[in-house]
Amino acid sequence: MNKEDHQLARKLVSTYLTGTQIATLHLTGFTSIELINLYDATIPDISIRIETDRLYYGDVESTKDWVVRHMPKEEMLQLIVRLHTERIIAVRIGKAAPHLFLTFSSGKTLVINGSDTYYESWTIDMKLPQEGLVSIVAVPGDELAVFASDHTMLLDQTHE
Repeated sequence: MNKEDHQLARKLVSTYLTGTQIATLHLTGFTSIELINLYDATIPDISIRIETDRLYYGDVESTKDWVVRHMPKEEMLQLIVRLHTERIIAVRIGKAAPHLFLTFSSGKTLVINGSDTYYESWTIDMKLPQEGLVSIVAVPGDELAVFASDHTMLLDQTHE
């Protein structure tokens, strides 16, 4: 994985997603969830587009043999609806594969698969005040890409 994109993505998701919770669920050809931070109005608009059906939900810290698995759409939707009252207390992106780890206030973690040979697995879109629209994408081949309308301002953040 591109080290610079990975560092920038880690910084952005930990800064902006921690403390948020699910506000809205959209269903189209993929699942999209919008996040809100009820305690910090300065947090920008954030959405996560889930284009994979391979997820894991549980305790990833004590269970060493967890694995993302195919989750039927109905089960995924029920899980997301159950999680809407919980805050996200920790966020990380996997190092070997760009799995997205969202730990909720219950202590359980939703792992969204980031590894696919042909398709983007997930995308986080954020509308940041100075940088404009920023997208973090788990792209094919276990890679991570960060796109921004003002990429130069965004690159400056990695060196802070």
